[in-house]
Amino acid sequence: MAYSEGMNQYFITGVSSGIGLALVKELLAQGGELTIHGCSRRDPGINDPRFHFYPIDLSNTNELEQKAHDFFTVEPWDFKRLVLVNNAGILGEVAFIGEQQAKHYISTFTVNALAPVIFSEVFIKLFQYTDPERIIFNISSGAANKDMEGWAAYCASKAALDRFTSVCAQEQTHKETPIEVYSISPGVIDTAMQAEIRSASKDKFPALDRFLTLHQDGELLPADDAARKLILLLNKPDLRKQPLLSLRNI
Repeated sequence: MAYSEGMNQYFITGVSSGIGLALVKELLAQGGELTIHGCSRRDPGINDPRFHFYPIDLSNTNELEQKAHDFFTVEPWDFKRLVLVNNAGILGEVAFIGEQQAKHYISTFTVNALAPVIFSEVFIKLFQYTDPERIIFNISSGAANKDMEGWAAYCASKAALDRFTSVCAQEQTHKETPIEVYSISPGVIDTAMQAEIRSASKDKFPALDRFLTLHQDGELLPADDAARKLILLLNKPDLRKQPLLSLRNI
């Protein structure tokens, strides 16, 4: 596969909806020399020769490493920038601890933590010693730092992703050709996950009223705005001062 010099290459997980889909559309709309590889279980239906879709189920632990290798099918020396955005995430079952099945914990931790960890591992292994600018954005959540009753698996899996990111970023300071690694909390975004949150019962999720109010008061950030903020972060290195970032500050 041959590309012209100066092309930007993006790898984005969870592109069927929400921030992932908005990010793909915004990058394509901004133009320039770029190629986007996107993966999710559902095809987002984007008809653009610069976009390549990979049907990948990130909850399938047996295929994660091989699927990651298949995803990163590029010649990195032909590129100005290589970017991995581990965006895919699931809320999981909303219920108290002691009321859930083991499969809920397995799927939530796999999609939210294990998948981005493995994709980051393969990305770094393949591209550590290449010339282009290389950046990893792991999409986290403010819930990583809060005790949200009913969301134990979600909170814990996002906290694990944050810690993995900070350790990875520290390790990269010892490399001759360091890869930039960041965990980004997007804030409260108007996505399908928010609709799922609002459908929960209050006895399983005591903070329900707060999220209903955020929606009623129009305080949810549109996914398009979140995507534009992510692109701003990519294009302005001075905004990336630490491994754990928040779009609320952009």
